[in-house]
Amino acid sequence: MTTAALKKKIKSLVDQKSDARFLAHVHELLNSDGKPNEKERAVLIKRIERAEADFTAGRTMSVDEARKRIKRSIQRRRSSPSRKADRA
Repeated sequence: MTTAALKKKIKSLVDQKSDARFLAHVHELLNSDGKPNEKERAVLIKRIERAEADFTAGRTMSVDEARKRIKRSIQRRRSSPSRKADRA
């Protein structure tokens, strides 16, 4: 796909959106240099440290268990009364 075609497709997709939060994320992404700022970097480092501590302490799960948890979580979110109200 050419650069012009990509720009046209992206503009079309953005024009279809009305969610201010989504558009703010797109704006932030397009205005960034692709590298995490200091605040984001600190958050990432804390997450990595917590993950390493969990692994060291044996707080892990199998891929199958992770898939089951994700599936249950998605099902709960889809059936949540607040989500149904958002869609109305």
